[in-house]
Amino acid sequence: MRAYNGRVWGTLHDGKFKVQSVTEADLEEALDVLDGSFFINESVCIACGINLPHNAQARQELRELCNITAKDGVSLLVKEVATERIVAVSFNKIQYPPAPGEDHFFLKFRNEVAQSPQARRLMDFMIEVDERIDVCAMYNMDCFCELMFLATLPSHERMGLGRALASYTIELTKELAEGKGLEDIDEQLRSQRPEAVTALWSGSFSQKVGRASNFKVLNSVSYEDFEFEGKRFSERISPLHKTCEHVIYKF
Repeated sequence: MRAYNGRVWGTLHDGKFKVQSVTEADLEEALDVLDGSFFINESVCIACGINLPHNAQARQELRELCNITAKDGVSLLVKEVATERIVAVSFNKIQYPPAPGEDHFFLKFRNEVAQSPQARRLMDFMIEVDERIDVCAMYNMDCFCELMFLATLPSHERMGLGRALASYTIELTKELAEGKGLEDIDEQLRSQRPEAVTALWSGSFSQKVGRASNFKVLNSVSYEDFEFEGKRFSERISPLHKTCEHVIYKF
C-alpha cells in the first residue's frame, strides 16, 4: 500500500468521481465510510446488533479488521473530485490456504482480536458461509481476492459507485494474476497469483451489483437459518434482504 497518491483506476460521471487504491493517508477516512454506512445498514451487521449505538466496541474491532486488510494493498475507494471526500470503499483481501497447523485469516482474527460477541458472531457467519463452498478445491486454485466489505455513503447511493468498485476490483485482481502491479501490494503477497474474485453479497442491493458485474452465485443461504441472542437473523433484517449469496468471478 502506498503512503500517498493512490493509483487512479478510472473516473465516473464525467470526471466527478475517481476510483483509486487506498493509501495510508486515506485509510482513516476510508474506515469512517464504514461507520457512516456499512455498520448501520448492512444486513448481517443489523442481525448481529453492530448497528446499535452501544456496540461501539464491535464496530471498532471490525474497523481493525479492515485496517489490517487494507495493508494488503488491494482495497479501493471512490473520491468526489471537487471535494476530495471519500464516498465509497471496497476493502479487499488476498486469501490463500494457511500453512499446516495455522488458522486462515478470518478465523485467526476472530480468535485473537475480536472480543465483542457482536463482531465474533459476524465473523462466525462469514467463516461458515465461506466454508460451505471450498472455492479453491472447486476451481483448482490456491489464491483469490475476496471483496470483503463494500460500502457507499447514503448520500451517494444509486450512482453505480459500488458496481464500479466491484469492476475495478476484478481488473486489479486480473493484473495481479498476470504478475502486474505488484509494487503496490504487501511484499509478502507478491508471489501470490489470485485467480478469481469472491464475495458474500448480503443484501439485494449488493446482489444486483454482482449480477451487473457477472459474478456467478455458488451458494445462497437464508437468514432464517442463523441466530444471534435468541433471534433469527431474519427477524432483525429487512424482508427486502432474505439471503446471502456466496459468489465468484473466475478469470
